[in-house]
Amino acid sequence: MRLPWPLLFGYAVVSNWFVTIPLALALAFAAWYGSPWMGGLRFVLIACAALLTLPFPAAGALYLYQSYDATRYWRTLEIAETIADLPLPAGSKIQFADKAHSIVEMIELPHVTEILGMRLTGTLKPWKRQGNDVTHWGGDLHGYQIISGLPCKGGPYANDRCGGVLFDKAGTLYRFTLGAPHELLGLKLPAHTTIRRGNDIEPWSFLLPASGAYIPVLETMAPGGVTLDVAGDGRLVRIGSGHGQTIVLRGVPLNSRSFEVRDGTVVSQLAEPFSVAGEMRPAATSVRIRLDTGEMSVMSG
Repeated sequence: MRLPWPLLFGYAVVSNWFVTIPLALALAFAAWYGSPWMGGLRFVLIACAALLTLPFPAAGALYLYQSYDATRYWRTLEIAETIADLPLPAGSKIQFADKAHSIVEMIELPHVTEILGMRLTGTLKPWKRQGNDVTHWGGDLHGYQIISGLPCKGGPYANDRCGGVLFDKAGTLYRFTLGAPHELLGLKLPAHTTIRRGNDIEPWSFLLPASGAYIPVLETMAPGGVTLDVAGDGRLVRIGSGHGQTIVLRGVPLNSRSFEVRDGTVVSQLAEPFSVAGEMRPAATSVRIRLDTGEMSVMSG
């Protein structure tokens, strides 16, 4: 949709103020102090100067209106209240998506606040919704905390603007970063491992820090930066990474871009040329390795 030319003209004048303001002043100066022979040309210059200055008060008025209208989407609590099923202290600032204040967009906490057993600070943001109802939130923990037996690192999470932890209305953590070493689902995970909770359909995921972690079922180390997908019963499902780190299994260099565990057999690709069954195979060759016997074979097409 094309805007009317007066709006386009006003936008051009205001956005190029460093040209239009000096030009308007020059025209006004020429009209006021110009020679007598200019006659009626003075009025033309004054009209041009006025035309160049009119968009500025209009833009100012529009800015003031937008600033006032924006305040109608915010609310500051004068007393402690429960908003979107979260107990909030007085002084909390809530941003809504509508003027009816029915859809929460963001909550700014006035200070460190205990909510659902967590000491939170800063801004809370919706992470998942069901219709307009927020079912999961994101926020930052105020320092190291143990929540439901899990040692959690405080502060933000670099890969998610929603916050350092994600949690539901019951306070169950869905994503957090370990603040200390911890054993979970049979794996001894180092500090700074980022954990995403699984369910009956999706496995848990563990994003390992630079130190990596030992994987008992593979009897080898998984390098830092890879993600371990682990079922709720502790079974390793897959290892993934966009960087393609090498995992050495039974002496075989495998690529972490493609690494699955199926019924006691690892299915992956060679990270570099390697001899399989007496024949040198190139990198990216798909292979399978049985974990109980170490038998390795090349997967056909």
